[in-house]
Amino acid sequence: MAVAAISNSNSKAAPAKPMAQSPSSGLPPSPSQLPSRSEWNKALSLPIVDGDGQIHSFESLVKTDNEIDTVLVIFVRHFFCGLCKNYIESLSPLITPETLRSQRTRLIIIGCGGYSMIKPYTQELKTSFPIYTDHSRAIFKAFGMGRTLQGPAKKPAYVKTTVVEMGLKAFKHVMKSAMHGGSLWDAGDMSQVGGEWFIRNGKLEWGHRMPDTAGHMSAEEIWDVVKFRSEENGGALIKAGIVRAGTMEKHGAFEPSITENTSCGCS
Repeated sequence: MAVAAISNSNSKAAPAKPMAQSPSSGLPPSPSQLPSRSEWNKALSLPIVDGDGQIHSFESLVKTDNEIDTVLVIFVRHFFCGLCKNYIESLSPLITPETLRSQRTRLIIIGCGGYSMIKPYTQELKTSFPIYTDHSRAIFKAFGMGRTLQGPAKKPAYVKTTVVEMGLKAFKHVMKSAMHGGSLWDAGDMSQVGGEWFIRNGKLEWGHRMPDTAGHMSAEEIWDVVKFRSEENGGALIKAGIVRAGTMEKHGAFEPSITENTSCGCS
């Protein structure tokens, strides 16, 4: 008869070390602690689904080539979230496929609802950025993005519609989805929050997790990170006023010495 091994209840597994911060030739240090190497490797192998129901590995979507060396991945909340819809709409005209390409960068958006929601979501937003879904939320979890229904203390600038308007619009979408056999679950986990992550040459270098339901970085802040190609170049851009030191200070990406002397409404 096999004898079960007795575990030592006092022993604890060593916590996984977070990935190393960006080198001087890359992006600024990340304001959010990066996942461990094992969590990152796991995320690369996880499935992502497009609007046609086709399955891709996350790794295949963040691969770079001779023209693109950086992939910006924006994780949004559920597909009925009016706050995230306002956010995606706020990215243009500053962040477009063309402006990103000039910085050797491209962008993909990942939600957590059913894949059948992707095409209507894309059409409503009139966005040209590709949208995918991680319905199991496995990648959200691997990246340490949590769940909360806490709204922002102050309405962010990217929110252009009122809570009532977003609520009515969301109700309309729920009813329309139900008429076509859909369910509320198809929109995704209502409490899941997302974030913004930069993968450069296959390496996760920079990340920001949403602290609440409207905690996305603004388009201007995202653009600052896009333009910050290295610490040396970034410092020069700050002094020239092209990249705002305030963006990096706000998100904890710079030590004070680097920047000194430089001029729920969710449905």
